[in-house]
Amino acid sequence: MDKVSIVKTLNYDMAEVERGVRAAVDLAGGMAAFVKPGQLVLVKPNMLESGHRDFLVTTHPEVVRAVLRLVKEAGGMPLVGDSPAFESTQKVAEKTGIMAVCREEGARLVSFDETCRVSYAAGKMAQGFSLAKACVEVDVVVSVAKMKTHSLTGITGAVKNLFGAVVGGEKAQYHLRMQKHADFAAWLVDLAECLRPALSIIDGVRAMEGQGPRNGAAYEAGVVLAGANPFAVDAAMGRLMGFAGGRLPVELEAVRRGLVNLERLKLVGDGRDLAFGFVPPHTYENLEEVVPSWLAAAARRELTAWPVVDAAKCIRCGRCVAHCPPHAMSIREKVLIDQARCIRCYCCQELCPADAVQLKKGRLLRLWQSWKKWRGR
Repeated sequence: MDKVSIVKTLNYDMAEVERGVRAAVDLAGGMAAFVKPGQLVLVKPNMLESGHRDFLVTTHPEVVRAVLRLVKEAGGMPLVGDSPAFESTQKVAEKTGIMAVCREEGARLVSFDETCRVSYAAGKMAQGFSLAKACVEVDVVVSVAKMKTHSLTGITGAVKNLFGAVVGGEKAQYHLRMQKHADFAAWLVDLAECLRPALSIIDGVRAMEGQGPRNGAAYEAGVVLAGANPFAVDAAMGRLMGFAGGRLPVELEAVRRGLVNLERLKLVGDGRDLAFGFVPPHTYENLEEVVPSWLAAAARRELTAWPVVDAAKCIRCGRCVAHCPPHAMSIREKVLIDQARCIRCYCCQELCPADAVQLKKGRLLRLWQSWKKWRGR
């Protein structure tokens, strides 16, 4: 039975966050159950980028502080690190306040610059990974993620947070190799099994709904989650957000492999009975997984959601062009997308600072979702 704690944490005041994180971790077994004296511990927050407002995108620095204090109390030696989407670790840490917390708490900030090859023979989609050395050389990994929706995976939490162990531009190569949602989800499960975080904590004090992980809207959830099994923590988070029915790609793959039993989740804490209604991203479902491969190849645009650029919003910063894995985007008088080359990874939508990339559902996908909604009435 997988235990996940859900503790009400109403704001980002230092004392309130420390109380909430401590309570959540204690209910999950206590930090001493996960960290032994003298161990080197990587605290891995979500540090997607520095410029977003109101801490909807990145793990709040006070949550990081609370985790660092618990690690030190257990006798661990904490490091903090991540590989942001397009800025340096130092820049993102400085602007988000995580650098200041590291200085104040005596934790070293590490950049995910050096990589190493890690074998994982048991993988379904990958038998090895090129990962940041800092993730491999520590004794313990603690995932400190953000509660958000995600246009590709439905939600991003403890498991998706580990994608930050892949350094910089190498992330694009994995998107190119795993173009179907189900394949990418299976690859993420392999990654999580390879890294094996000892503890997963979710910052859900202020969360994001809609077209996350960057351009969604604020949702004041007021919770912190914690647990030893990252798949169980994400499953609990998904239900809390209102994603019932086994629709989440990573969750489905984890269930298939027997890594989590949804019927045997044990929720504890004063937030265990909460139920939210997050607006879902409208793009994480598609028909590519349920139709014959020949039809998927011939009618991909109609079976999925595809990106278009709102020229009135576009500021021509070039982020989308620079980070498009298949190089399907270009700038002339405006940003152009070669839909034949587009792999529907939605990196352009995720990274756009002006929310100018909109995701449009194909006609067959719209009809299918309308039918499902009608059938469920």
